[in-house]
Amino acid sequence: MRVKAIAENCSGCMVCEIVCSMKHWNIINPKKSGIRIEKKSVTEDIPHICSHGKECNLECVDACKFDAMKVNDGVVYVDYENCVGCGACERACPLNAVWIFNKKAYKCDLCGGEPQCVKFCSQNALVVEV
Repeated sequence: MRVKAIAENCSGCMVCEIVCSMKHWNIINPKKSGIRIEKKSVTEDIPHICSHGKECNLECVDACKFDAMKVNDGVVYVDYENCVGCGACERACPLNAVWIFNKKAYKCDLCGGEPQCVKFCSQNALVVEV
C-alpha cells in the first residue's frame, strides 16, 4: 500500500501537510509533515510522498547508519529514538520524500493504514494504491 500523488490535481492548498502534522504531532507545522508540497510555480504544485519501495529501492533505509529508517510490513518509517538527523536518508531518497527538520527525519508512514492526507484532500490529488 502507498499514497500516490496525482500532481496535476494538486491545488497547493497544503491541507495534507496540516492534517499530517496534526495527526502525528498534534501541531500545525508543515515541516513536521510526512508529505510535502513543492511550489514549482504559480500554477504547478508537486506533492512529495514516500512510495514505500514501489518507486524506489529503499535507498533511505540503506543509507541510514543509525538504524532509524525501518521497514515493517512494507511500510517505511522513522524510528525517532535512533534518528540523529544526519541527512543521509534525505540525500539518498530519489523521490525527495524524506526531509530533515530540527535534527529529525520526516516522511510518510501511512498513518497506520488510514492515510489522513487522502481522506482530507478535496482535489483528489492523493489516492491510496495497493
